[in-house]
Amino acid sequence: MEIRPATTEDLAGVVASSAALFAEDAATRDPLRNAGWPAAHGAQWCAELLGDPQALVLVAQVEGEVAGHLIGIFSEPSDMWLGSKAELVSMYVRGDVRGQGVGGQLVDAFVEWAKGRGAAQMNVTAYADNATALRLYESRRFAPKSVTLTVDL
Repeated sequence: MEIRPATTEDLAGVVASSAALFAEDAATRDPLRNAGWPAAHGAQWCAELLGDPQALVLVAQVEGEVAGHLIGIFSEPSDMWLGSKAELVSMYVRGDVRGQGVGGQLVDAFVEWAKGRGAAQMNVTAYADNATALRLYESRRFAPKSVTLTVDL
């Protein structure tokens, strides 16, 4: 297993990983999430991220295939934010390689990237009922800072 920056050759694998994340996580937990978004827009979004110097796109490669991905975005300080921030936007690990430390290695690589960029803070959003993801992030020192309350109408 290898964690490395994605290349254009990985684009189809990253899009497939993103689609799996939507199907397994977001689309099952949020009725407003469009499970078809990765198929319609994922390739363009990921291709743009690969060329964005403020973005990190990592793949976990197992036996020559993309078995997971992580996407992070770095934001410089602004008039609103006094320090730079790194956001873990998207992460997925294929079911057959879960429990082998792949997610932890992806997050660790993101943390090192954020530190190397000089980020003062990192953040990630996870669904409240995704206990596995929450445990992983908390094991890497992420802690709840705000809570989003939602009501479906």
